[in-house]
Amino acid sequence: MIGGDFLTDYFSHIVKRLTFDDISILSILSDSEATAKFKSLKKSDLSNDSGLTEANFRKAIYRLDAINFVETVTGHKEHRYYITELGMKAISESLFNENVLQ
Repeated sequence: MIGGDFLTDYFSHIVKRLTFDDISILSILSDSEATAKFKSLKKSDLSNDSGLTEANFRKAIYRLDAINFVETVTGHKEHRYYITELGMKAISESLFNENVLQ
């Protein structure tokens, strides 16, 4: 079994490796209170709000989805996204690491 310290260290390592684009997308979702399926943002709205190129947006959103910081909602005309609890923790830790919340 993997110890709690290892998991905490691993999570911190993942958060430290987030790019500015990753943090921007997480922040938009958090600020929009897109924290559940029924509050999710359309891909086009999130992409426009981020100001990223299509390629950079796609790369960031795939990465965030792969590490479970965002969830993709399918079944609509276009995909929708919301931030997960892990994504919210990542933002908090990132801000704390940058001395914003200290």
